[in-house]
Amino acid sequence: MQPRPLTPTLSPNEKAVGGEGANGRLPLFAIVVLVIIVYWPGVHGFWGRDDFMQLASARLVGSPWPLFVQDHYVPVPGAVFRPLGFASFWLGAALFGTDYEAHAIADMLLHLGVALALFGLLLRAAIPRLLAVCCALLFALHPAVVGTALWWSARFDLLAALFVLLALNAAFDYRERGRWTALLLALLAAFAAMLSKEVGLAVLVPLSWLWLRWAWHEPAQRAQALRAIALAWLCALAYFGWRWSVLGTPASGLTGTMPVSSAIAKGLLDWLQQAPGYLAFWARSDGARRGALVVAVLVLAMAVGAAIMRHPARGTGRRRVDLAVCGLCLLVVPALLQAPVAALNAAPLRADMSVIEAAMQSRLYYLGISGAAIALAALLAPVWDTSSTRWRIAIFVPLAFAAAALGSISHADARAFAKRSMQISTVARAAVAAVGELDLPTSRCHVVFLGIDPPPEWSIYVSMDSIVKALSPDLARVGHCYFHADYVTYFHLLAAPVDTGDAAPYRPLEIDGRIVPPRRIGGLLIDYLSPPPQVDPRELASMRFLRYRDGRFDDVSADVVAGRLAVRLR
Repeated sequence: MQPRPLTPTLSPNEKAVGGEGANGRLPLFAIVVLVIIVYWPGVHGFWGRDDFMQLASARLVGSPWPLFVQDHYVPVPGAVFRPLGFASFWLGAALFGTDYEAHAIADMLLHLGVALALFGLLLRAAIPRLLAVCCALLFALHPAVVGTALWWSARFDLLAALFVLLALNAAFDYRERGRWTALLLALLAAFAAMLSKEVGLAVLVPLSWLWLRWAWHEPAQRAQALRAIALAWLCALAYFGWRWSVLGTPASGLTGTMPVSSAIAKGLLDWLQQAPGYLAFWARSDGARRGALVVAVLVLAMAVGAAIMRHPARGTGRRRVDLAVCGLCLLVVPALLQAPVAALNAAPLRADMSVIEAAMQSRLYYLGISGAAIALAALLAPVWDTSSTRWRIAIFVPLAFAAAALGSISHADARAFAKRSMQISTVARAAVAAVGELDLPTSRCHVVFLGIDPPPEWSIYVSMDSIVKALSPDLARVGHCYFHADYVTYFHLLAAPVDTGDAAPYRPLEIDGRIVPPRRIGGLLIDYLSPPPQVDPRELASMRFLRYRDGRFDDVSADVVAGRLAVRLR
């Protein structure tokens, strides 16, 4: 026996206030237009922090297929397994090259896809259309969410959230109609979420809940529902087995010497302490926007309370209860999955924090905020159903007002993100221009950049090597060269193959007396080097030295070789 489709019954009031019978294109148009308006200023920004490393790696790897069978995380071997996320970087580089605006527009469209998937999930769970639009916009226009979408290296989070929401859409469909194609889509989307980022594993909890409830309430379909749950967990086992075979470890090298249990405990505590700040985004809002949000919340609470008193809710419906649980799962479970990352570098939202740093931190809350929006929609829906048109308007107005206030913050932050990222890009663009004027040797090619003070958003983790390999218009010309700076370069990204003698006078990096060997991923070679304790002046003569001053790099190689300018190789 096939389960019967559960189609909600619409009241005349619901249709009149933009319910399920309203024009379906108008809400989609509203979501698309508002997201574009809010996000668009950020399109005119520039690359930053991890972007250089990711873009350089994507350009050098040559093909996405090695990413699925080799350890592909550059900074730390045996740390993360995100082949689909890294493959998306390769695809972007193949389509758009180094054109930042094109990449930013692609991320905007991806974020739009996430927002529309969330909207579709709400409709599938019988959330009234107008209420679904408001809650989808609360997510899509939230400054922590938009900030995540603005940071190119947070593509992993957007992809994981998209596939999680698609999986839940398909899971509801399978439960209601029993179509094998819906089950296949749910499993494929769940697996794709895991391959995008570890946080995608969060999908297992709401999927299991949906199908367990189905098994409980539909005894005739119990075997079918339990098989679906087993298949979902088999997908997770396949993911872990694949990950283990590629990384060589069931754990992660990301936490270094910190035990995984300690990292999870510390990360959970940090996440719980910091999450409210990112959900409210209070620290980075001005007085007017704070006031708007407070008024919206108070008016919404009063409107909901008054509506309940006048028109008591008559049950919530199974799908909405399940939707609320799904939303709460997506709000809470990512905290556990991202705890090791939070333990390493999570920071509370502060008023003095750079807008770029705020965007990078916000990635920890992207999926969680989608869960909060889902749970809010499920909790408000019963009140909406039993309310008159007047009370529905009273609920709609503060929701729309809150979305507008959040969108206003996001629009201002998108503009600030673009402005600041362009300001700190001067040294990167100057470096690429200076290298373009050099006569680079075909072997033992070393270029040392001097006089650089990395901006706080980069710290010392953005290497000049990554910058040049990421942005150079002629990658073949620079792919074999080693680019250094007067601060530590932790790794070099090279076009394979590379002659082992080309690194001299630098030596292989040693840790605890053991050499860290180069790693090759497709056409990309990752080399870990240490500077020589002493440098033969003849070695300096074969190197190029560029000093940064007044917004440009000057070739000071002759001064270094002649001893007029002292340098220390790092």
